[in-house]
Amino acid sequence: MVYEKRSKIGWDEYSFTCSEEPRPELYAALRALAPHVIKMCELPEDYLSRIDVRGVTFSYGGENEVMGATIIGQMELKNSYSKLNLNTPYKASDSYSEYAPPDEMQLLSGDCIEALEELCKEVELYIEGERAQQNMFAMIS
Repeated sequence: MVYEKRSKIGWDEYSFTCSEEPRPELYAALRALAPHVIKMCELPEDYLSRIDVRGVTFSYGGENEVMGATIIGQMELKNSYSKLNLNTPYKASDSYSEYAPPDEMQLLSGDCIEALEELCKEVELYIEGERAQQNMFAMIS
């Protein structure tokens, strides 16, 4: 996991790897992005079960620090042992300029924004130390 946080003098970058499993809700938040991968990559809806969302790259730009994202996933192929890597087109949550009219070709859907916000919430909980429940009996042994 790599993320940035605003500090008093700019942005601080953090990176960590953790062996502890996240809460099931974090995995669910990733899975909830699969329909958006289908839509943004213009794939047939029946491919949904073959899509595995692996991550999201966020950026914030413009005077209002508008959130934008690229969703990263993989798709199982029928005639290959390897998966197809997919990156959605970069789209923003809002126009960068207050004068620009909304353009569906450049903007994330409202449902996708909500799904991304849910993922962010789960990632923040993970960063703060909330992890999947540990098996008490395994801890005693």
